[in-house]
Amino acid sequence: MPHAAWKKCVRHLNPQRLRETLMEMVDIPSPTGREREMARYLAGRLGRAGFRTGLQEVGEGRPNAVGTLPGAGDGRNLLITGHMDTSYDGDEDYLPGEGFKAKAVHRNGWIWGLGANNMKSGLASALVAVEAVAKESVPLRGDLTYAGVVGEIEKAPVEEFQGVSFAGYGTGSRYLVLHGVTSDCVILAEPTDLCVSNANLGVLWAKITARGTVSHSVFTKHPGIQNAIRAIHRIQAAIEEWAPSYESRHECMGQHPNVTIASVRGGLPWRLSRNPTEASLYLDIRTVPGQPPEDVKRELRAVLRKAAEEGGEADLSFYIYDPGTLLDPKHPLVDAMLRAHKLALGKASPLTIRRPAADSTHGNHYELPCVCYGPGGRMHPGAKKKGLMHAVGEHVSVENLVAAAKVYVAAILDICGKPARRSPRTS
Repeated sequence: MPHAAWKKCVRHLNPQRLRETLMEMVDIPSPTGREREMARYLAGRLGRAGFRTGLQEVGEGRPNAVGTLPGAGDGRNLLITGHMDTSYDGDEDYLPGEGFKAKAVHRNGWIWGLGANNMKSGLASALVAVEAVAKESVPLRGDLTYAGVVGEIEKAPVEEFQGVSFAGYGTGSRYLVLHGVTSDCVILAEPTDLCVSNANLGVLWAKITARGTVSHSVFTKHPGIQNAIRAIHRIQAAIEEWAPSYESRHECMGQHPNVTIASVRGGLPWRLSRNPTEASLYLDIRTVPGQPPEDVKRELRAVLRKAAEEGGEADLSFYIYDPGTLLDPKHPLVDAMLRAHKLALGKASPLTIRRPAADSTHGNHYELPCVCYGPGGRMHPGAKKKGLMHAVGEHVSVENLVAAAKVYVAAILDICGKPARRSPRTS
């Protein structure tokens, strides 16, 4: 990698530029299903930088933004990508505070606002990085593509919750690849606190439904009357007994999956004079890379069969499966990211596994080797005392924005500056 070219590019990565870019992004509301204005912003910036740009219409009002800076044609192609949708809408009454609003606030070197961490921080750092490479007219052998995608947030249509607002879990990334945007390797700018992440946990979402007897509430003590809520409570107890064993038996890179009872619904709150005829419990079951989903399903069915012996018979269905992914630590992309981190920041990066779902699983599934690397994830010292970032609101340090941009530039020059060769398989 030419150090002289890197030094020229990083001159454009000043803190003010990074800060202003992220704050502009945060100020554009882009909840799942309403990403259009964010896509237009990205396409506009990329176009002005000299990229060939386009908007991929994934669905009405929600395009992917794609820009490509062509190389000489004989080098390795790189895609830097990230999702534009935010975890929340920004107007939820139960989420007070600057970190949950689509209005950026800068204070003492930190930016607060919805999406500031996940993951407009990565989008901003990567955007300024690719602009710097374009501005310096650095000769690239491979194509450099930047893409902002829709619909990554962990949401799924279920029951009455339908429509584009619930179409997440890789909707945009799958569309991106299936409609021709491919590369030799992918950097996903997810929040990793400036660590190279070559692995990701997977997830299954399950719905368990218990049935009850149609009856007036005054007859619920009669023999044979089945209360669906009591049945689901017995099932819940069985799951809580099983979960620790499941979690301890599976491990990847020092991390174990977990089982979360994420929602319970049942009965008719507007008609309490009726015995509950249906109650449902919803599970988030994390998995490790390489763990067959059918094994998890069989385990859960065995738990339900045992619960049924005590009067907890129920129906089981699954409505999300996002597999875990692990890229070989010796893969050339991992090596390139480790080199870029060392050059830009002067120290080695550990290899980590991310727990939340990410679009890296889709890149690797389609044989596009992918690692995650981004500026988000580091918490403000004062916020650490209050718990996880999900509890205190999103924020990111400007220092991390600049650092990530430097690493991205180094990775671009390394990857796109070399001749193409047959890529090793991702699995």
